[in-house]
Amino acid sequence: MALVVKGMVQVAGTTYRIVRIKRGQYNVVRVLDDVGVGTFSAGKSFEMAPLGIDVELMREIARVAIQGAKTTWAGRIA
Repeated sequence: MALVVKGMVQVAGTTYRIVRIKRGQYNVVRVLDDVGVGTFSAGKSFEMAPLGIDVELMREIARVAIQGAKTTWAGRIA
């Protein structure tokens, strides 16, 4: 499956690109410097792996992406 850009989200004044790696798994890229800041998966459970950013920031990016319909998952993050 090819990588698909699902859209952009803005959190704390910074824009991030949400890229689908495979069904239910997404890569997050900071647009400013085109650096990957982590991944998250949203399926039966929610998992994330931040890279160089705070866990809470990664959770907020994922939350905004899910609520903004940038993913194919429509569940809730605890």
